[in-house]
Order: sequence, then C-alpha cells, then structure tokens
Amino acid sequence: MPVIMRRSDKATSHSNEEVVLATSSLQGERRVAIVRVVVVLLMALSQVVIAGFGGETYSAPVDGVRLQVMGAYVVFSVVAIVVLLLQKPHPDRARWLPVPTTLADTSFFSFMAWHTWRISGVFDAGMLCASLGMVLAFSVVRYSWWHVLLSTVLSGGGYALLAWLTGHGSVARTSFVLICYAALGALIALTNSDVGGMFLNLRRRDGLSRFLPRQVVERVMQLGDDSLQPVQRDVTILFSDIRDFTALSETLDPGQVLELLDDYFGHMAHIVMARHGIVNKFLGDGMLACWGVPDAREDHAELAMRAALDMRARLEDINAQRILRGQPALRIGIGLHTGMVAAGMLGGAEQHEYTVIGDAVNLASRVEGLTKSHGVDILVSERTWQMAGEHFVGERLGEAHVKGRREAVVVYSLQGPRSGEDAPPVLRAAAGT
Repeated sequence: MPVIMRRSDKATSHSNEEVVLATSSLQGERRVAIVRVVVVLLMALSQVVIAGFGGETYSAPVDGVRLQVMGAYVVFSVVAIVVLLLQKPHPDRARWLPVPTTLADTSFFSFMAWHTWRISGVFDAGMLCASLGMVLAFSVVRYSWWHVLLSTVLSGGGYALLAWLTGHGSVARTSFVLICYAALGALIALTNSDVGGMFLNLRRRDGLSRFLPRQVVERVMQLGDDSLQPVQRDVTILFSDIRDFTALSETLDPGQVLELLDDYFGHMAHIVMARHGIVNKFLGDGMLACWGVPDAREDHAELAMRAALDMRARLEDINAQRILRGQPALRIGIGLHTGMVAAGMLGGAEQHEYTVIGDAVNLASRVEGLTKSHGVDILVSERTWQMAGEHFVGERLGEAHVKGRREAVVVYSLQGPRSGEDAPPVLRAAAGT
C-alpha cells in the first residue's frame, strides 16, 4: 500500500517550515538591531551623564581610537536596522545573518574593555561580563542551536582571553563565568528548540485545520503524516443539500448567498463533529460527511443517524429565526448509506485533501435525492438501518431504483430515536447553547 506523503510533499513541508522559522528569525534580528541602538545610547548616557552627576572618581578614557570604534559601532547598528528592514525572509540568510552581527557585538565590547585597560590599567570585569552576557542573550531570538553555540563560544572566549591578557582573572573566577555562560547558552538553546517546535506545531495545526477535518488534523499532529495511509473501510456516509436552493439564491446577491451558507454550514458541521464525524467537503449547498474514518468505530451508523436527527432539529431553530426576520424557511434533504470506501489523502504538494471515494458515497447522494419523491427529509438505506435501526423509530418505504445501479435500493424514513436513547447534551452543544 503506498504511503500518503510523497518525497516531494515532504520536501515542500520541510521547506515551508524553514520559511516560517526564517520569518521568525528575521523578526528577531530586527528586534536585536533596535535593542543594539538603544544599548549604545544608554551606554553613552551611563558613561557620561550618570557618571558625571554621580560624582564618579573614575571615567573611561576617551581618545581618538575609542571615539572611532564607538562611531563605527553606531554606524553598524543603524545600517543593520536599515538592511534588516529591507530584507525578506529566506532560509539561507537566516542561517548566516546572525554570524556577522554576533562577531561585531562581541568584538566591540571586548575591544572597548581591552582598550580601556591598555590606556588606564583598569580592567572592569563586571562590565565586560555583563556586556558579553547581553550579546549571548541576543541569541534568544535565533532559532538555530548553532547560533546560540556561536554566541556562547565568542562571549566566553572573549572574556577568558581578556582576563588572561590583563592578568586580572583567576582561573577559578574565569571558569565560574564560563560555566555561567555555558549554562545560559544551554538553557537558551533548549528553550529555543521547544518554543520553535511549539510554534511550528501551532502554525501547522492552524494550516491543516483550514483544509482538513479536526480528527484528521489531530491524527497527523500525534502520529505524523504517514499515519493517514489509504485504507479501505466500512463507513457511513451522510449527504445533505438545501431544497430549491437555486431558486432561493436567485433572489439574493452573492454576498447574501455566502452569508446564508456560512451560517447554515457552521451549524451543521458543528453537529457532525459533535457526533464524532468528519465533514469531508461542501458541495455548493450540499455537504458530505462520514463516520468511521480516519479512526474506525463500531457505532458509525448510529452516530450518523443521530447527527441527521440533530440536523433536523437544528434546522427548526434556524427557520424560527429566519421567519422572525421575514425570510423564507429552509428545507433540506438528508441521505445516509453504509458501505465500503477508500479513504486517504488526494492531491500533490501544493494542495491536498482527505477524502472518501467509492460506490457508497455515490449511493448516499442517490438516497438523498429520493427524499423528494418520498416526501420526507431523511432517508436511510437498508444497510445503514440494519446496523443501527434498533435505536430509532422509522418506516420501511420500500424499494427504489436509482441512476447508475441495476439493483433496487431499500430505504427507510428516519422519524426519531427510540424513547430514552437520545443524547440531548450533544445537540445542545452543537446548537451553541
């Protein structure tokens, strides 16, 4: 049996994930660039204004080299913002873009500390430790673990090198700082991995939910894409449509038609899902739903019949509101049939859907078409009635010939549940009450 996801589909899925992460990474780099400019301004404020008003006995030496380096870093910070604002998300750029900025940040703070020590003989280990720790903290917004590793190595290496060059850091103190950097880097990497995974899962769940039934989405999220391999299974199909919808739609503008269908399908789809079925597709004013896939259930026929009764009851509520607004009542026909179908994913990498195919689907549609000639709103095939009819009240209406089948189809009207066997809470939940 072929697997559901072809190599091209998996490659496209992986590519989409990379684009999502690249978008998030670019947004993060933009935030870092803004923070970098703010940090430069605050550094100038603390070293000049605050130090002056605070009566500091020591101030960092200011010479031509220091001013040039600070000016270059300011220019770099501003240019980084402009470049990042003009960039578009791209997986390759997301991989290398943090490298030059991390190198620039660690080089700047390390050079400033070294230059201050060379001119004045003062090595402020606390300021260097804090500034390089801030550079390491920038990697919070970078999704790749090796970006975090790069920041950790550069920050730790810069501190250790300067502590050794200046002779102001003992082995014990330096190793303590490096251990703290390593712990912080590991925590950031693990957190980024977890958050990135959750972010991708949320985006994927949201994307899948737009095109696949809830049960199918949950199965994919829990078991992976290959969990939806094609299967042949006995299921119950429900097909419904709105009577005389063409004539009704001719009296409405397109926006009103879409509003009507959106409200109607919203109620009916809720009922199907509340009864553990899946809405396979909407076909104009028709709806195809099924029970028994993707997860097998022994009670699929009973659930489908109860859903049909819930839809009838919900339509009465909808019509009551429509009549109050001066709108015509809606009438629907519902046909149910149980049979063997092939269920699985169809389509390519760009678009696909989970669907059911087989004679049972066609026959459910034919049974629904018989509701008009029999003057009822719900018809059930004999196969479906045999599986769950004991739970319901109905009437055998006899045999009928349908297009495309040589054998006659025996149908039953579905009047309601047997006394004491209904489940009102599900109907109330589906009705949104």
